[in-house]
Amino acid sequence: MNAGVVLVHGAMHTPWIFDPLRDRLSARGIASQAVQLPSSNPDSAAAQGLTEDVEVVRAAVAAVDGPVVLAAHSYGGVPATWAAAESDQVAELVHIAAFALEAGTSMMEWMGGGFPPTWIRSPDGLAVKAGDAEKSVFSGVDPALTAEAVERLNWQGMRAFTEKLGAAPTEVPLTYVVATEDPALPPAVQEQWAARAAHSVRVPSGHSPHLSHGNDIADVLAKAVTRASSTRF
Repeated sequence: MNAGVVLVHGAMHTPWIFDPLRDRLSARGIASQAVQLPSSNPDSAAAQGLTEDVEVVRAAVAAVDGPVVLAAHSYGGVPATWAAAESDQVAELVHIAAFALEAGTSMMEWMGGGFPPTWIRSPDGLAVKAGDAEKSVFSGVDPALTAEAVERLNWQGMRAFTEKLGAAPTEVPLTYVVATEDPALPPAVQEQWAARAAHSVRVPSGHSPHLSHGNDIADVLAKAVTRASSTRF
């Protein structure tokens, strides 16, 4: 049975961010879906947290008939990791310049207790947004695509950063895509996580290789799907 791909976006994003990648996957005959994480919302008061994100990812995986390649970008690696730990359908986890936290750790702890100085707090104090996304999140991406992506950014709920990762899988293989020119998540940190992965790939991109190097990421996912499709569940 061919595996399906479930895509998990990063902080402040929407599933739209994966549309170009999904087109490439479709051209390869690979079925995919992209979730909307509840922690990302245009209304700061409505933005939720990590636990709600995990529920959405878990439900998306369960809705697939067969094995799943669970692929996540940036913050999306946190709820994807937790969901993978609690599902027997996830055959492979793919982190695309994503956070590979240890269980029991929060994003806020990993960031040293504070946000980057360029980030903006919502007036109600319930959410944050990157103030320099053009340079930090979308470096190296086509300018027109960057402009639209920035326009579509949401508020990210504070609980996405303060809630601790509840579980991490021990038997699900991880493929880590290192973005070697990433100004947002240091490549040296990504390399540390990649060293523990079953497979690793390096792409000369900024923080959003699924936008700037879409064919490379589609190739990574296609290989993961081939491996996952041979897994017996």
